Amino acid sequence: MKKTAQRTSGKSTGKNAGRNLNTFLMILSILLLVAGLICLVIEPIKSWRRKQITNNALSLIESDITQNSGLSLESGAITYVVPRDGNEVAGESIDYYGDDEDVLSSLQSQVEQEEKNLPENVTLTCVGILKIDDIDLELPVWNESSRIALRYGLGLYEQSVLPGEVGNSTILGHRNQHTSTMFYRLKEVEAGDVVRFTKTDGTELVFTVDEVRIVPPDELLSSIDGDITDKIQLTLVTCANGENGYGEGYRRLVICHMSQED
Repeated sequence: MKKTAQRTSGKSTGKNAGRNLNTFLMILSILLLVAGLICLVIEPIKSWRRKQITNNALSLIESDITQNSGLSLESGAITYVVPRDGNEVAGESIDYYGDDEDVLSSLQSQVEQEEKNLPENVTLTCVGILKIDDIDLELPVWNESSRIALRYGLGLYEQSVLPGEVGNSTILGHRNQHTSTMFYRLKEVEAGDVVRFTKTDGTELVFTVDEVRIVPPDELLSSIDGDITDKIQLTLVTCANGENGYGEGYRRLVICHMSQED
């Protein structure tokens, strides 16, 4: 009788261990599933928040441009306040086009520290609105191309002139391929298409696309820093990596000349 009881007890212990393992695996599976679902919805939620802020900014900017009609940028500056943290764009990085990982890491840390030192709400200054009817694009252009600015519209490359001035004016924007926003549809733009830029004083500049060019990382700066002194040029820049086999750091350049000023 004792031996039978011991064998029964052993079988019971084995069954309990098996049940516990199955329960653990089931709980782990549920947790992994929940974590996966959270990861899937985080970027769409951030994108929705960015879009809401950008659309609100665009609406207010359009109203301010109407009120500021005839004023210079200095006397009629248009600003908008955005949050410093949150709403990051997937894959956003800093402008570094070398291949030294240590330099990249150092610059990344520097930028992150500088952002932490900013107030919780950051004021962006608008220089105008960019419109491309063929791809249903209308976005504010800020006077900086910082990571924060590019979350809520497009950014003017700090080393370039303002649109409409003699020289090359470069406007940067994310492609946001995860949510198909910002400059995502810039790949559809072709030579001959029209690009419009409305200045803060209400003046509309009309540009015509001359060419679309894909450049590797080591050619980007020379392509947008060119010494242009005899014409008014506008260059739109976004990512091209992953398209048609282009590698990391490749950029799409849409180069335009000013064809009209209303």
